[in-house]
Amino acid sequence: MLADVTEAENWIRKTAATLRSERIAPFAKESQRIWQRLRQQSNVDLGAVRLGGTRNVELDVSVDGVSNSALAVMSQGELHSLGLALFLPRAMVDESPFRFVVIDDPVQAMDPSKVDGLAQVLADVGLTRQVVVFTHDERLVEALRRLRLSATVWEVCRGEESVVQVRMSDDPVGRCLNDARAMRGDEDLPEALRAELVASCCRSALEAASHARFRRERLGRGMPHAEVERVLECALTTRQKIALAVLDDLGEPAKLLPHLEDVVGSWAVDLLQACRVGGEGGDLDVLIRDTELLAGWLQR
Repeated sequence: MLADVTEAENWIRKTAATLRSERIAPFAKESQRIWQRLRQQSNVDLGAVRLGGTRNVELDVSVDGVSNSALAVMSQGELHSLGLALFLPRAMVDESPFRFVVIDDPVQAMDPSKVDGLAQVLADVGLTRQVVVFTHDERLVEALRRLRLSATVWEVCRGEESVVQVRMSDDPVGRCLNDARAMRGDEDLPEALRAELVASCCRSALEAASHARFRRERLGRGMPHAEVERVLECALTTRQKIALAVLDDLGEPAKLLPHLEDVVGSWAVDLLQACRVGGEGGDLDVLIRDTELLAGWLQR
């Protein structure tokens, strides 16, 4: 009798393990697919995902083809990515009553290439779920805009006496232009100072548009993020930054003005001159308007 009970118990335990493995198999496959999107230049491969017990998950992780422990070989950013790869498939099952996903600061410790992968993964999730992400890191927003992925960005600001204000966030170009308009309308500022501040905001808008274009084109051609940022750091002036975006060459700022006059128009050359001298004596409304036009051309 005892032998029969033991045999039945072993059968139940083995069958339960088989059923758990069958249930987790679709999740494991989806986790591997998501990891491939998130890993972005990582040499860590995710193999089988198994239930090792009632509460344990066993992961087959290898580095350059050599098996190893996940916790021993993965960086903090890779562990965050792995956690998302394991979480998202379970959160997206059709049986789930929740049609949204809330993620708190997933960008921590991720290198820039993984942030790009994260943006693409979250965009895919957003096709069937509402995705809410809380983060202090602007790299995710930059990646979403550069990759032209749909997203609504809200900014939470804490003012005096901890008064919290929530407002929709513009891209860097929009923020600079809004600042320029605010300075233009401030009659309390001396005229010369107002002109310089407006011109400074316009220069910042053009530089932000140039950076966005340069990153999009160079990263799209496969250049590593670190190399892209290194090149951008070498561009010190507004004209050098625009030359990088337009001519793809830091050493050719002298060719920028003739190129803009041929391709865009003489007004673009006049705009850069007005930004350089500080806008004093010119029409600030025209300066802001033309900056918006040239920044839009750069972004396109």
